[in-house]
Amino acid sequence: MLSNDRFTLQQLTPTEWIIVDANCDPGDPSRTVACVYEADQYQYGAVWLRDLGLPMTWTSPHDVLRGIRQNSEHPTHVPSRKPIPIPHRRPLRNESA
Repeated sequence: MLSNDRFTLQQLTPTEWIIVDANCDPGDPSRTVACVYEADQYQYGAVWLRDLGLPMTWTSPHDVLRGIRQNSEHPTHVPSRKPIPIPHRRPLRNESA
């Protein structure tokens, strides 16, 4: 089991949940990470409010939560690096002018 409890699953209705980020203030609109809904008996959809690169369909709301927690522990994006410097050279002189 993952020890990351930064994200929590909150049930709103019998078929709808939200996943919130505890690192954000309660009034912060970015606190809600995803909305999860029951699409049918065996499939749940996720509406992402943050671009995490995760799928839109899952087998349970708890699987969505697990996916977010795993993604936050092992992000898929590569951190930005300093750009490679481009050497500067003097302009070529036009000998025929």
